[in-house]
Amino acid sequence: MKYERSVSICDGSATDLVGEIVAALSAASMVFKEDRDYSKRLKDAAERVFGAIPTTQGTHTMVDACGKQATMLYNSTSYQDELAWGATWLFLATTNTNYLAIATETFFSAKSSESSVDKGVVYWNNKLNAVEVTSIDTQTEI
Repeated sequence: MKYERSVSICDGSATDLVGEIVAALSAASMVFKEDRDYSKRLKDAAERVFGAIPTTQGTHTMVDACGKQATMLYNSTSYQDELAWGATWLFLATTNTNYLAIATETFFSAKSSESSVDKGVVYWNNKLNAVEVTSIDTQTEI
């Protein structure tokens, strides 16, 4: 890519990005489970990132310094679906039921505020149905 790619600093409200990163690290830890050391490093990283969720939760696009340029490509309208997504994958990777509880609570909170346009649709701006499908194997109804 031959164009400038500036770096954004997200120190306030990028819960949606945290959820995506946690989901990716957790899923990767499962993919590489045969390499126990690498898998553990990925899980540990996912847990550290999840533990760094800001107290002021929101989307990365809420703060100009963090997401102003990103709004042109990925204008996230909610963070709760990504938070539930990340917590679900972290539970699947670690079997720590605290993550399942967070995923469940966040899922129901997000589901209650889901827009009618997003209901039943899985796409970059709504992962709630993906959370439901992914969590089927947990034997816990979300």
